[in-house]
Amino acid sequence: MPRLVCCNHCHILQRIPDVHPKTPMIPAVLEWKDGERYVYRDDDGLAVMVPAYDPILEDFVEKHSHGYDDNTAIRGLVEVFQIDKRAWDTMDVVTKVQSELQRVTSQHYAEVDEYKEAALKCYNAHGNPDLQDGCRDYMDDSKRIGQASYDDGDGHRIEIPPHFRQYLCYLCPYQQTYIQVELRRRRGAYDDNVHMKRLAQQRKAARR
Repeated sequence: MPRLVCCNHCHILQRIPDVHPKTPMIPAVLEWKDGERYVYRDDDGLAVMVPAYDPILEDFVEKHSHGYDDNTAIRGLVEVFQIDKRAWDTMDVVTKVQSELQRVTSQHYAEVDEYKEAALKCYNAHGNPDLQDGCRDYMDDSKRIGQASYDDGDGHRIEIPPHFRQYLCYLCPYQQTYIQVELRRRRGAYDDNVHMKRLAQQRKAARR
């Protein structure tokens, strides 16, 4: 589902892509080095489940930690709003969330879109590549959002599987305009025979 994330220190609201649909889910837990644990729970007392790998959210949190400790993070320094697809498509959810945040905090939250802006800047810098020219650093590590691995706090290095990592490329017109179109074409979505048959049927119906 589409997501909005806000920083209650900067008073900004940012759109971020959802994680890969097959990302495994785990309980939302904060754990300190002394062994103390905090488990996020819903209104029914059940553990809130979150993606095991969410590099783009981790990147946002890292950029917006502002030197606060974990206890402050628990109290909502950064908040995430999951928006169902129907609501996202049928209403201005950004303005609605902005209004609600302003009502609760008396602060105005500015909308930013740093990841998409960075992707567009990269696209323009490359001269607006297409499938014929290709993009020289498509899915390169230099375009990765967040880390490819992280320390779990106990000295263990956790690798994020490649297909669960996030890249600026996912937000780039090159991906959305050319790569996605090519993938659909390979799946037969643009089958010329089907298209011509439909066109002939439409013309025949129009002459009646």
